[in-house]
Amino acid sequence: MDARERLYEIDSKIVTLRDAIAVLSFDEETAMPVRAYEERGEQVAMLSGILHDMSTSGELRDVVAALEQDRGLDEVTSALVAHHARFLRTEGVLPRPFVEAEARLLARSRSAWVRAREEDDWPSFAPVLDEVVRMEREKAAAICAEADAYDTLLDLYEEGMDASTVASVFDPLEERIHGIMDRCDVDIPSSFLYAPFDQGRLHELCLSIIRRMGYDESRGMVSISAHPFTSMLGRDDVRITTRYTDSSWFDPISTIVHECGHALYDMHASMSPALRGTSLGCGISMSLHESQSRFWENMLLRSYPLLKGLWPQLCGAVPALADVTLDDFYRAVNRSCPSAIRVNADELTYPLHVIMRFRLERMLVRGDLAVADLPEAWRCMSEKTVRYRVKNDAEGCLQDVHWAEGLFGYFPSYAMGSIAAAAFYRAMEKDVGGQSALDDAIEHGRWDVVTRWQDEHIWSHGGMHDFARVVEDVTGSPLECGCYVDYLADKYSSVYNR
Repeated sequence: MDARERLYEIDSKIVTLRDAIAVLSFDEETAMPVRAYEERGEQVAMLSGILHDMSTSGELRDVVAALEQDRGLDEVTSALVAHHARFLRTEGVLPRPFVEAEARLLARSRSAWVRAREEDDWPSFAPVLDEVVRMEREKAAAICAEADAYDTLLDLYEEGMDASTVASVFDPLEERIHGIMDRCDVDIPSSFLYAPFDQGRLHELCLSIIRRMGYDESRGMVSISAHPFTSMLGRDDVRITTRYTDSSWFDPISTIVHECGHALYDMHASMSPALRGTSLGCGISMSLHESQSRFWENMLLRSYPLLKGLWPQLCGAVPALADVTLDDFYRAVNRSCPSAIRVNADELTYPLHVIMRFRLERMLVRGDLAVADLPEAWRCMSEKTVRYRVKNDAEGCLQDVHWAEGLFGYFPSYAMGSIAAAAFYRAMEKDVGGQSALDDAIEHGRWDVVTRWQDEHIWSHGGMHDFARVVEDVTGSPLECGCYVDYLADKYSSVYNR
């Protein structure tokens, strides 16, 4: 067996084991009994250790080293070699005992977070989070002792990203968004969004929407969880979770559409013949993944053409809309009002939540902020950046599961994804015949016009290319926030008649 064949054989085993771990993790988030957390932590820890050994084996290192010297590789094999080489340079340097210990800690941390959030009990969670922060610093130091710890963690989620680059985008973006917010000073009625609703009817509406988006229920399913997420458990098993505990009945719709945007990327990537069953047969970039989910959640779902096409279904599922006009509904679901919860934030203020978390987690990792002081730092920064002062820790520093799961360096991808989504939308408009043609297709339910474009330009390439290259290939320019700011300014001028 030559080196290329052996690479694909080892990679296939890695993918299979990774999927098995994903199954256990999905069950943990959706159905597992509370008392099983410790045992599940041990199960995941053991499998994670085996996966780590397989992903860092001497044989794989030799295969990768040999193929890196081969100038005759096809594009897919070359990308797969680069994928494993990158892992070996980063997380691959971590010893197995560390990987297993991290898995145990994160299982305990997730359990502690769920209880603390439900009971608004920050003191019970703080010591566990402190352990997580220390472990993430240890991970960063093991990967590259000379580099800034936060930069190392950022790079794990977006290759080549560092804090200074993120700040150079986020600082002016915050200023521009605040300027737009200052012009959104008209009170838009929205009480009907908080009217009582029938969860069963709303759930059926949500399912009908994602089916029209192209979500294949023979290759996925929808479950309920405390924090919505999408998980790829196999090439034909891409699952979504949602929730119905938010105050607005529109939130579950936007949530499931967001998660479906993620799922479609993975579903289509795994169907690409050259990538299917490999580590590249999924959406690999966090920012690119977020661009797809935000693209659907905001630029399509909250657009006038799509809402117009959905209007009969919406009215049929929610009696509170009986006396509401489509125009009033459009303005209500796009109104901007500073709020506590990131996942339910309006499109304009959402990036401010991400900017705040970027600054806080950078301070935590660098040791400039103690975990014990996080609640007060959160309250102060939220008031300044988001322009909302949280009422308690449940709607403050306990609202997201990411830090409990050790995902430090992940948050910037949410805003980077939104910025890219605006650029992708502009490119798609040009490719499908202009805004009028696109609006007509969306209004009349021909959403395949959108998904065909996404598949051709993004999804079918899976994890072949990094975020920066995909953005430049699709749009013809490197990532910059000008297009995104213009999009926000135009949209909110329309919504507020300014």
